[in-house]
Amino acid sequence: MQKTGEARTEMGRKKIKKGWPVFWIILGVLAAEIFIFNFSAWKSLFYKERAVFEQIGVEGGVETTEGSREYVVPEGILTLHIAGVDRKIHNLFFAVDFSEEEGIPYTVTMTDEGNYYPYSLPERMLMPGIRKSYYTNVYPSGKAGEVTVQFAVPAGSVATVNAVCVNARIPFLFSIGRVVLLLGAAFLFYRALWREKRQQEAERCLGTAKQAIMIGGTVLLLTGMAWKLAHVNPICIVSPWPHHKQYQELAEAMAEGHFYLDFEPSEGLIQAENPYDTIYLQANGIDYRADYAYFEGKYYVYFGVVPEILLYLPYYLLTGEHLPNYIAVFLFYSGFLLAVFALLWEIVKKWFSKTPFFVYLMISVLTVCAGNYLFVIARPDLYDTPIMAANMFTAAGFWLWIRGKYTLSAGKRKICYILGSLSMALVAGCRPQMLLFSFLAIPLFWEEVIEKRELFGKKNLWDTFCLCIPYAFVAAGIMYYNAARFGSPFDFGAAYSLTSNDMTKRSFNFSQTLLGLWHYFFRPPVIGSDFPYLEGVQIASGSYMGKLNAEYTYGGLLASNAFLWLLLWLGRGRELLRKKRIYGMALSGIVVSAVLAVVDVTGAGILQRYMVDMVWGVWFAAVLVCLALTEKAAEKGAIRKWTVCLAVICILQAFYGLGVIFGNGDLSVNVRTSNPELYYWLEGLMRF
Repeated sequence: MQKTGEARTEMGRKKIKKGWPVFWIILGVLAAEIFIFNFSAWKSLFYKERAVFEQIGVEGGVETTEGSREYVVPEGILTLHIAGVDRKIHNLFFAVDFSEEEGIPYTVTMTDEGNYYPYSLPERMLMPGIRKSYYTNVYPSGKAGEVTVQFAVPAGSVATVNAVCVNARIPFLFSIGRVVLLLGAAFLFYRALWREKRQQEAERCLGTAKQAIMIGGTVLLLTGMAWKLAHVNPICIVSPWPHHKQYQELAEAMAEGHFYLDFEPSEGLIQAENPYDTIYLQANGIDYRADYAYFEGKYYVYFGVVPEILLYLPYYLLTGEHLPNYIAVFLFYSGFLLAVFALLWEIVKKWFSKTPFFVYLMISVLTVCAGNYLFVIARPDLYDTPIMAANMFTAAGFWLWIRGKYTLSAGKRKICYILGSLSMALVAGCRPQMLLFSFLAIPLFWEEVIEKRELFGKKNLWDTFCLCIPYAFVAAGIMYYNAARFGSPFDFGAAYSLTSNDMTKRSFNFSQTLLGLWHYFFRPPVIGSDFPYLEGVQIASGSYMGKLNAEYTYGGLLASNAFLWLLLWLGRGRELLRKKRIYGMALSGIVVSAVLAVVDVTGAGILQRYMVDMVWGVWFAAVLVCLALTEKAAEKGAIRKWTVCLAVICILQAFYGLGVIFGNGDLSVNVRTSNPELYYWLEGLMRF
């Protein structure tokens, strides 16, 4: 009995000892939230010379009733002028109400002891409903003299000007969301910093019920995150652009038994000598439908038909309504998420069985939360639908191939081969150029084809048949679809798009290709000091003496994604990857991504969303390198250092993802203009 009691006491002490780090983490996060992120609130408690200015000069507004302080702003500019401040000021609070429930940009101009002439401060945004936005810190040189605040409001708005307060007490804000994020980052590093012995004893990927629950929970959380992200740009939900309804219009056309769309081109377009020169069409007032494929007097949809057959057409036939694009992108992203977790589990089980379960989860989450994929789910529009579908089918196809290759049951192997090849073949009906990832089958099945002669030989005709027949089946359908529209089974119709440049005249150019490779892979991201810290920069042609079709990017794949920096250590993992016979797959992924970049820049140009075509290859290669380095670190007793490195990569990727989601490179679709309440609420959380 005594020994049992001592054992229980010892166990209790161990639990308490293990619980202390958790206690300190929670305490540290709460301290950071209370004292660091509310630094301005604490600082404002000690401001002296607090003053409320009610006698304010108002320009640009007509008072509705004398003394009411309610002003109609006929021309959209309301200016408040405070003279004789004559004190050191640290902040301003605007007790001003506007009739418009939308963001009001304002600019503060002031004079001080060091500046006789007025100078303007950066523009800020006042958001109704966000109390913190009514306060702003200011940093004059000595005592302030005069302060002027200019608000830009919709013409005809009504503003109630109560007062302007200087050195006001800033309200304390406790953000549960911020605390959760800080706790997540802190526990990530806590787990990474486990002692070496504890790291070695950590649970491997064993497929236990506990691990299944953790994977399921993680997938559900990520799916919920994806659903929220799909709504961060409300303009993508409404989708007001006419050319974004092409899949819905194709559903109507296919329901009627034809592939051309049910509207006639203008006579001017039919008679135009070159209908694909849209600048000429605009200059001559010729009506045309932007981004539709035009061929021999008919409009068509050149985007891949597989999303149409899988989602849009069935939904239309069953309900009579049209499926929104954002739902389709969300569904394909969710499928991609599931496929990635399944694929990486298969890779770990087959080649890297010593991988800690924690590392598997980290790599899986990093993959589906790569900045380029987050860019798509946060802007779920027509263009991203086939791209996300192609990524889903690529990940699923490769998972099924690997699963089939190592399945002992002949029947299950054939099923996996059929479904895997079907998934890979369907990529051609989503994003045709991404079919190049099918070439990863060469290094995957090298042993079976070249060394053992089990595939594409007499030994195992049924396995060969199962791998090949889905490609033939899908190819027949797509070739028929192409021929019925454009007269050739090999013409997908992208060249007939009425877009910003004549796609029928595009051709390979070496200088343009080098420029594209630079922007797609190596161009460093531009980091700013203001939220969201990542700047989308419009691409300039530089020294390229030709017309360049380009928009903006958030940096090249290799330069911007910290996880892809692991490819720099490809040489260190080469021996182990060769031993496991997967080094060729890593190299093939990199090569296919590079080829896709050349294809995209030649066929279309340089656009941020096109990076999602090629990111899978280099990311897959980086995953293999990461797993190889994890195994080598475990062998050398350095797994703790390695998991810390991965934790740092997670944080860097999180910041890049934040910048991509909330970046303002696209002036037509961005959270700042589409969802300003969310944007400026988050910006406020980032200000101390």
